[in-house]
Amino acid sequence: MAKRRTLKKAINLVSEELLTELVGVSHAHKNVPTEDLENIAQSILLMRNDFISRLSHVDKTQVRRFFQQLHDDLAVCTNEIIDHIYHLS
Repeated sequence: MAKRRTLKKAINLVSEELLTELVGVSHAHKNVPTEDLENIAQSILLMRNDFISRLSHVDKTQVRRFFQQLHDDLAVCTNEIIDHIYHLS
């Protein structure tokens, strides 16, 4: 099991990369509505806050299952956000 601190850094890194990609798309495609960009940025921040919060409250009885579920959920959320970013253009 990885340390919580390391996992929090990884979640922050994923969030930063998604925001960076969003900014890149917004500069490449000037015709994208600002409201769409703001909604995606807000969903990235909400995702980050949710996963950091979940990581702070680990169920001690099922640690392995908890971290596997956390990893799976993070992958699903990240892929959904990436799809939203690339469908902006």
